[in-house]
Formats: sequence, C-alpha cells, structure tokens
Amino acid sequence: MDIPAPPRQHLDVLFPSNPALHATLSALETVYVKARMPLAGARESGGELTMLSADNAQDDAWCVDPRGVLTLHLAAPSYQTLGITGPRLPFKGYDEHTVSLPPRLTNDSDVHKLRAWDLRREQAGLGPWPVFYCATDADATAKAAAAHEHTALVRAVKAETRMTHNMRVPEVTLGARPTEADAVADWEADIRALFEWVGLAGLGAQRLQANDRVDAYVAVYDAPEPSVVGDITHLRWRGFLGPAFVQSVIDAVVSAGAPQFVSITAHAFPESPVSYIPQGKDGAASLKSPARVPRADGEDVWCMVVSRDGDTARWCMAESIGPLDARWG
Repeated sequence: MDIPAPPRQHLDVLFPSNPALHATLSALETVYVKARMPLAGARESGGELTMLSADNAQDDAWCVDPRGVLTLHLAAPSYQTLGITGPRLPFKGYDEHTVSLPPRLTNDSDVHKLRAWDLRREQAGLGPWPVFYCATDADATAKAAAAHEHTALVRAVKAETRMTHNMRVPEVTLGARPTEADAVADWEADIRALFEWVGLAGLGAQRLQANDRVDAYVAVYDAPEPSVVGDITHLRWRGFLGPAFVQSVIDAVVSAGAPQFVSITAHAFPESPVSYIPQGKDGAASLKSPARVPRADGEDVWCMVVSRDGDTARWCMAESIGPLDARWG
C-alpha cells in the first residue's frame, strides 16, 4: 500500500486501545532539519533530500519532492526575472507560474539562473531560503545535516499519545462498494458515518462518551452501530515527516494482527507547490504533478481506515483538498 506523496506536517493514528500496536507505533521516530540554504545548494544535494521552502513572507515557494524534482511556484515578478519557462496556473485570477526541473540539471543556463536568484535575495537582505528537509531515514538525515553544517538544527520527532476512556467505539467491517444502485446510498452513508466518527474521536469529542447526556435541542449524535464501550488510543507525530516515515507507519498498521480497525490521518503542508505525485503508466511515479496554489490556509488532508477481516486487511480512504488544487480536475 504505497502512497507516493510529499511530506506531511502531522500524522494522526487512532485505534481501539491495543498495548501491542501502541508499543509498535510509539517506537517509530524520525528527524528533520529546519535551516537556511540557498536554492542552488538545494539542487546540489543531488535529489537525495526532500525539501520545502518555509519563507511565508514571500509569494514564491519551492520544493524538492521524493522524485528529486524541483518545483518552483513563482509570482509574476519572480517568473519574469528568473527567466526559466513554465506553465501558468490554470486558475482564474492567478497570474502565477509553475516551473519543474529534473533531478539532474544538465542545462548550465538554468543553474546560473538559480544562483542569480540566490544572489538577488542576498542583495535584498533576505539571505538564504529558510527550509525544512529530510532524507530517507534518520541516519541519512543526520549525515546530510552534518555535511551542510546543520547538525545543531536537527529536530527529533516522537509520537505524542492521548488516551480517552469509556467511548462509544464502532465495530467496523469494510465492504467493497456495491455495484447495485440501490445499495450504493446505504454504503456511502455508512462510510460517511465512519469518517465522521474518526474526526470526532480525533478531537476527543464529548459526544462519543458512553455517559454523554446532551440536550437533544443542542446537539444530536449517534455513533455508528453496532458499537461497544471502550478506550481509544490517539498517537500524533508533528514535524516535517518524509514519505518513508509515513509509509513505515502504514506498514506497521497493515501488518498488525489487531485491533479490529485503525485510522491514519495525514495533514500535508498546504504551502507546498506539490501536493500529490501520481503514478505513470508503468507504475513508477509520474514526472508531472497536478497544479495547485500553495497557500497557508489551503486544505490537503487524507484519512485512511484499515479494518481487519481475519488475515485480510481492507482499507478505505477519504481526501479533502481545496478548490485551488487540480488533482481531481
């Protein structure tokens, strides 16, 4: 169950309390770096690092994704000055462009243009770009940090745990989406109710408490049925979480024999020019990603529920993206 994607800013895993899975997931840790680096220096990393610019005061943004592709989101003045061509964003009222450069730049002219941009930033008093970056694992990230003299800027990420007790917990059985039209509406209603429960549980909502006695004129909520009263474990990792770490969490959940279901919710960096990396026809990651407008108030979340049916793991995923993201057309 590989999900090629840019890094996440926090990852939530929620499940009916199970000590074995809790211990397994709590042991998963990672690191990342928050530092300053010239854009040309990012290119010289050879695509071994996943990076995201973090200069929220600027209209421009860039990232180096897990493919090693450098994607630049450029406001009109920067695009005209940089001199590297790329398509205009397909959203009405946005005079911005996206430029994508391959992992290994063979065009010396493009390299010089990136260095010239770094020089203009320095002359303007902006200095090197503030960036987040990580490699495929903690050791590789630490090695890269040492090479860039960023060892003191390495940040560790460990799971935070919250336990809630006496909650109404649904007994989840994920079935395939039916083909009969009459059954589709019921299936979709059940799936919506399940993801609604996951969202409320992640918030620690009082409505899920077994002893909740809310005024029906104020709020009405019923947990999906059938349900039982039990405890919920909620783990969260915060930081610049690379795709390899997110995949390690997914693998741990899928390979676990219990509990009956687990939800994984990933919140991306809406400021990233790349939100999704589709697969190409041959199964490998495509070199083209959907257009989007990176913005701090953007929306980019996916939630996956994994349910066990004997030795079989079934899963269902929901995604929420903003209107300025062309992933779904």
